[in-house]
Amino acid sequence: MVRFLSLLFLLTSVARSQEMRGLWVHAFGNGFKTAAQVTQLIAEARAGNFNALFVQVRKRGDAYYNSNFEPKASDISSSFDPLADLIAKANTGGPRIEIHAWIVTYNIWNSETGTPSQSTHPYLTRSGWLTENYTGAKWDGANYALDQAHPEVQRYTFNVCQDIVSRYAVDGIHFDYVRYSDGGSSANYQPWGYHPVSVQRFQRLTGRTDRPPPSDAQWLQFRRDQVTALVRKVYLNTWKTRPAARVSAALICYGNAPSATTAAAFSTTEPYARVLQDWRGWMQEGILDLAIPMIYRDYSVATSRTQYDAWCAWARDQQFSRMSAAGSGSYLNSVANGIAQIKQSRVAGTGGQKLGGLVAYSYALTSKDGVPRTDFLNALTDQAAAEVYDPGGTPVFSTAVPAPVMSWKSDVSHGHIMGTLTDAAGSALDGATISISGPVNRTLKTDATGFYGGVDLPAGNYTLTISVPGYLPVSRTVTVNGAMVTEENISLSALNPEPFEITSSSWNTALRRMTLTWNSQPGKTYRVEISSSLTSWSPLATGIAPTGVITTWTSATLPSATRRFFRIAAG
Repeated sequence: MVRFLSLLFLLTSVARSQEMRGLWVHAFGNGFKTAAQVTQLIAEARAGNFNALFVQVRKRGDAYYNSNFEPKASDISSSFDPLADLIAKANTGGPRIEIHAWIVTYNIWNSETGTPSQSTHPYLTRSGWLTENYTGAKWDGANYALDQAHPEVQRYTFNVCQDIVSRYAVDGIHFDYVRYSDGGSSANYQPWGYHPVSVQRFQRLTGRTDRPPPSDAQWLQFRRDQVTALVRKVYLNTWKTRPAARVSAALICYGNAPSATTAAAFSTTEPYARVLQDWRGWMQEGILDLAIPMIYRDYSVATSRTQYDAWCAWARDQQFSRMSAAGSGSYLNSVANGIAQIKQSRVAGTGGQKLGGLVAYSYALTSKDGVPRTDFLNALTDQAAAEVYDPGGTPVFSTAVPAPVMSWKSDVSHGHIMGTLTDAAGSALDGATISISGPVNRTLKTDATGFYGGVDLPAGNYTLTISVPGYLPVSRTVTVNGAMVTEENISLSALNPEPFEITSSSWNTALRRMTLTWNSQPGKTYRVEISSSLTSWSPLATGIAPTGVITTWTSATLPSATRRFFRIAAG
């Protein structure tokens, strides 16, 4: 029996023909800041049979590419475009390597006393968008950040992402710090996000008038929804702009893994309850192609080893219709334990399900024991070198393999819908409800920028119904095509601002019929009353439904009379 179990482990942890083998490459040191560094990075990734690099092209409001929104990073030549050079070299001269544009999402500056050298840096030009905590502080102990619920922050951050995806042939956009701050936070207590504009949005959308405390459940969910809204908007627009690109995120997994695979179990974890990052929900909705939980644990410590194994298993079993890869902290581990974590990431679940692979942090520090990077790479690929760290084992990356395909990208049975809801002047309608009916029914909400989106809808025809107080209701029929994003932007017309009055009347003498026209409002009903003396009125017609902002009504044939007076009443 023991032999059988050992054999089972080996069979379920062997390498596959497709596997995500990634390295995070941060911008706080060398790695891709000159053409020579890029050449070395690509060569070493190939030497280790890695197939994906997650490269930090936005560190803190700066750009390691030619950005239309943010200044070039101060530690590279103004004439050098690292992202373009990475893409070019990763696609030529050897096995292809995916290049994922890693962006730090909300953190914008990391010095409490210093300021950026670039005059166009967003910390300087958009300081009015900085988040603050419940007491009014803006420095969280490590960073200044833009406020997640501020409409302009949502719009600006999306534009930064779309700028990359639309102009560079990247293999993916990779979120980091796509959450609220650790600073002063604890389970169900998040003190950040108190920009006055964000609080006012919350009050307007909920009807509340108080300034909610950090532990308020409704306020916690509101802020959690802001992060989700950005991920959703970037996901759908990335699919439409560059369908082959993956949207991924480096995800929090502090503490122990959930005790069950349910949403309720995840709601008790620190990602959800502390930093307001509902990444299980993102996977269930389908707005990430690749989840990479940062399971940074020292495998030589028993409790940490248990946590690493448990988070790997939990992420493996929570992939829904997308994919997850283990995020390992190579910098915390010996080469031997780094290899052990790769093997653990390959262990299959009871139903045969597996993770999509592993991404290691980081290229700058591949182990904690001072072993040169070249030795680490050899240990992954060469039998003799592997024996030194994993006696009796075989190299975990013995041959080059491609990154996994995204089967959902070619699933023609399902498609997606997105759009923006505005008023006639082009202003975003925030918090509006859009009902979708068709092969399935969904209820969607617009975000701070008026954006709405629905993912993984069965292909077919749908009716979109929008009813917003103060605007004419709208109904649209749209077709959702398989493996595509249908975009339906909608502009609502305000209800007639003219005063409620009869605007015209016409008497047909021959038929003794009265035709009346008046300003009306959809959603209300009207009645016509008649009088011969202006002192006593009788209902002539009730429950008249409006036909738009102008309603015209014609009576039946009326009895003969010397004189008649008519009036319209609402309700």
